[in-house]
Amino acid sequence: MADVKVAIDYMLGWEDSTLSGVITTNQNGLKTRFGIDQTFHPELNNCLFFTTMGQIAALAVARNVYEKSYAAPLCIAEMPNQDIANKVLSLGVNVGVTEAAKMLQEALLVPGDGRIGPLTLEALDRADPEITLSRLRAEASAYYDELIERNPELQVYRAGWLRRAAAI
Repeated sequence: MADVKVAIDYMLGWEDSTLSGVITTNQNGLKTRFGIDQTFHPELNNCLFFTTMGQIAALAVARNVYEKSYAAPLCIAEMPNQDIANKVLSLGVNVGVTEAAKMLQEALLVPGDGRIGPLTLEALDRADPEITLSRLRAEASAYYDELIERNPELQVYRAGWLRRAAAI
């Protein structure tokens, strides 16, 4: 079974590769730290995560958010292959849990409801990991291209998104 901590470490490599915890502000004035966006996690506003919390404490909070809000609903700990678990968690953080689950379900050719459960996990157990990863990468690339087609100003993110989609 996959190790959630390893999957979180992999995903943090995309979100804050140096684990600096530097707080960035977007054009709307909202903050991001360790890849956690204030837009999607306003519950962290009152605990100083986006202001004065120290780097070590903030990293612990971030890891907890990734475990509870992303890894748990994506059933990362139940996945039989670490590389697939890493990819699914990375996508879940980048595009949302439901979309990442749908991508995995499409890659496995199982009905896609956006929730990973027994049917998806059983299909994953039987699947060839390399084929699944290849299909998952293709699903992610197609998702990003469709997103840009609907919203052309997102083109600026395309190269980075496609690198993330293609990564091992």
